[in-house]
Amino acid sequence: MATVAAGQVFRLLGAKAPGTNENYQSAKMPAVNHGLLDGQLAWRQHDGGHTDGPNWKYFIPWAARELEIHGKR
Repeated sequence: MATVAAGQVFRLLGAKAPGTNENYQSAKMPAVNHGLLDGQLAWRQHDGGHTDGPNWKYFIPWAARELEIHGKR
């Protein structure tokens, strides 16, 4: 899972990874409708088919939090 693999680089650069420290080669995909939204890199899979609509209610609060954090630096 690319998001888990990228987490190593985020941590190396001092940023907060997506909420898992697993090895990307052995990490299991999170359950559908469960997101990794605690870090500066986020991931979420929904059960709504090939659309991004179901993720907006999760993406907007995550992005707003990240924009606020980065605006204070």
